[in-house]
Amino acid sequence: MAAKILQTTALTHKVMGEYYACAGKTPGRKVAWATVGMPTELLVAADMDVLFPENHSATCSAKQLGTKLCEMAEAAGLSQETCSYTRADLAVRLGGPSPYGGMPKPDILFCCTASCTTVLKWFQDIARHYGCELVVVDMPYNFSGQITDHSLEYIVYQLEEAIRRIEAVTGKPYDMKKLEQVVALSKTASDYWRKILELGATKPSPLTTTDMLINLGPITCLRGTQAAVDVYSSLHDEMQVRVREGYAAAGEERYRLIWDNIPFWFALGSTVRYLSQFGAVLVGATYLFHWVRKLEPHAPLVSLAREFCTTVTMNQSVAHKIDKIGGILKAYQADGMIIHSNRSCKADSLGTLDLQREITKRLGIPVLMVDGDHTDPRAYSEVMVQTRIQAFIEGLDAARAARAGA
Repeated sequence: MAAKILQTTALTHKVMGEYYACAGKTPGRKVAWATVGMPTELLVAADMDVLFPENHSATCSAKQLGTKLCEMAEAAGLSQETCSYTRADLAVRLGGPSPYGGMPKPDILFCCTASCTTVLKWFQDIARHYGCELVVVDMPYNFSGQITDHSLEYIVYQLEEAIRRIEAVTGKPYDMKKLEQVVALSKTASDYWRKILELGATKPSPLTTTDMLINLGPITCLRGTQAAVDVYSSLHDEMQVRVREGYAAAGEERYRLIWDNIPFWFALGSTVRYLSQFGAVLVGATYLFHWVRKLEPHAPLVSLAREFCTTVTMNQSVAHKIDKIGGILKAYQADGMIIHSNRSCKADSLGTLDLQREITKRLGIPVLMVDGDHTDPRAYSEVMVQTRIQAFIEGLDAARAARAGA
């Protein structure tokens, strides 16, 4: 069957291009910068333009700007041990290159510690740089995967305080009915996203991890908008057609693999192409499941507090992370997993050796670990990664041959 172009990708590029092009251009409309782990539906409901330095840095990485930006930040005083997203952001703020010409000056900053604590110091630096207000939502660490009543109350209280800070910046009373509408749109987009991931687990897979990562932008940056709903409604329709036709997005699927951790954006394409030489396909990624949330529009603050505390694996115990990833591997009928030991994202790389050992022990699924960084190519070796992949595939081949001969 001839290769098909994913039509929704063009819509995603259009929507994301307009998102950056229009941000900060409407007179009187406030601009907020936020971490991706922040319930930004609160900001969308206040009619703010919401931008995400993490997403912008990832785009810079994908556009091969990582080395230049990281070197600029280090020349300005940041350590190479600092998260490369943070370094890239600082460099752009200091005049470094950006695919979108940078981001408009923020009126207010929103930082949530669900993903890591690095974001706290990062956003404090942004606040000093622009002299704007910083709102921090402290997300309790979740040991069991279930949020306790006192943790839920603690987060809701902070969200209520965040609303009061929003009112002070906008000079307008907050509209809770509008928040319910925004959360309803966010729920619809998230529901489509979940269904798309479920269809992606079909054998053969109707789309690849690369397809999903390319179309990740709206669920990250445009939650609570009709634009995000339109993108994922379209993508879901395409996936249903592909599943009915039995279409295999990657062609041969000798080995179905799952990726764990943030990808090295600058080398994602070359890694996927190298895997394809062995008939190995990345059919899923644990990172994609961070945006699967069960929101309740009639109880927006409670559901936002609950979901943002329980869906981001960086905020979970290693034991819970192992259980969650094990479920993903089973659902996708995975033959193996590749873990990116990410130099920059220490929170997401915590417990990788435990994860590698337990997944193999519990499920009998081989796991490869590769070293790298999500933005800084200087912490990545293509030769080393490809050598490890080749050895990993040879091990999968040997195991399969042994089972066939048993």
